Amino acid sequence: MTVTTGTKIYFACIAFFLAVFLSPSLSMGRTFGNENGPNKGNALRIALALPTKGRFAFFTKQFINGLLLSLNKRGGLKIKYSIINLPVSADGGSIGNIFDSLSKKGVSAVVGPLFEGQLKYFASDSVKFKIPVITPSPIVAEKDLSPFVFSYGMTLKQEIRTEMKYAAYAGIRSVSAIYPDSGYGLKIMSYINLFSKKYGVNVLNATGYSGKTVDFFYNFNSIVKFNNVGNTHVSKAEQAQLGITPYNLMHGITKSKPDIPFNGLFVIGSPSKLELILTQLAYYNITGFPIFGLSSLDSRSFMEKYGFYMQNAIFPDGFFKHDDNKIVKKFSSDYKDTYGEMPNILSAEGYDIGGIIIKAAEKASISDYAAVSESPYNYLNSNGVRSKNVSAFSGKGNGVKFYRALLKVKTFNGVCGISKLTGGRFRKPLYLFKYKNNKIYILESPF
Repeated sequence: MTVTTGTKIYFACIAFFLAVFLSPSLSMGRTFGNENGPNKGNALRIALALPTKGRFAFFTKQFINGLLLSLNKRGGLKIKYSIINLPVSADGGSIGNIFDSLSKKGVSAVVGPLFEGQLKYFASDSVKFKIPVITPSPIVAEKDLSPFVFSYGMTLKQEIRTEMKYAAYAGIRSVSAIYPDSGYGLKIMSYINLFSKKYGVNVLNATGYSGKTVDFFYNFNSIVKFNNVGNTHVSKAEQAQLGITPYNLMHGITKSKPDIPFNGLFVIGSPSKLELILTQLAYYNITGFPIFGLSSLDSRSFMEKYGFYMQNAIFPDGFFKHDDNKIVKKFSSDYKDTYGEMPNILSAEGYDIGGIIIKAAEKASISDYAAVSESPYNYLNSNGVRSKNVSAFSGKGNGVKFYRALLKVKTFNGVCGISKLTGGRFRKPLYLFKYKNNKIYILESPF
């Protein structure tokens, strides 16, 4: 499916918002649901604010494919939607203009953003305009939270917690870590330290590397003990016996098995760094223990290239297209029949978010937007201070009505597992996988 761009935003011009809400190509102009159901003729309007151009358009396509398939397959109230091109570079002023225009059009909910960087603007504007936001983006920072933001994405914190919990269960009592020494690497290390204490796993040591690092010997040298060549002359026969190369002699070590004090190693980094780290670990004979990685390891292309170096690698993810669970099997089959390819994590999260929207819309229809208890969550006031001012959620606008309906979706059984709504997040366990002998084994399932 080609991502529809018939409804776009040009931030220098607000004329876009005069356009009517139309269904993109998959629905061929239809709205979804049973026209004989409640609130006939009163369609729910949502807006999908995601990048439809540039290098991130592929990710948007996968997400929207799943969401629209959900609306088609699951049914529910009639839902009209608009796809808004939201460049990753869009700032707070541009996003504020979007929310202002959408509120005037009676939009009940906004789906987006796809990435975390813009979430702080969505959070503040969701409160200002009282329009709930449902996002696949992982919420990490406190500034990205608001009572009107509902998150369905998995977080780095959740990934590390899942792995550390398993490490304790599997009897892995000591770990080390290799991580980028800035940005998200430092955040991940804080999670590793947090959950190691919680689950009784000892972090022996950790080594950070810069973005320019290509030779990881000095990082390895800080977490294992190499066998030194020494100052004496080593003959060529002895070099051959010890497996010494000129490169090893430069570092003054042999390639015989080093002393490895840890039971498991967290290896954190981008794919380009991971391929260097994993291959160099094997080169220096630092092997024989589980390697813990993030969901980025769950890539077929990466495994095809570096599977040899990934033996006993353990990694989490939020979706597994080959799961025997009947919900997942049906989704994967329907997705392939519709789009000619198997779904990925973004497709699955889009599918589940579509299901959550339908479930909330059905609850709103059945109760005719009956009042529910106000949100127990704090929100940021105009001074950026959290307070419990429930009057901020009063009103009868479409956004407030749908917000109250979303609060009624206490649990949701989707293709990413069984989730429970807590604190604005649909919290669900993750899959945990192990890669061994060119096969992926499920260690834990979210169902």
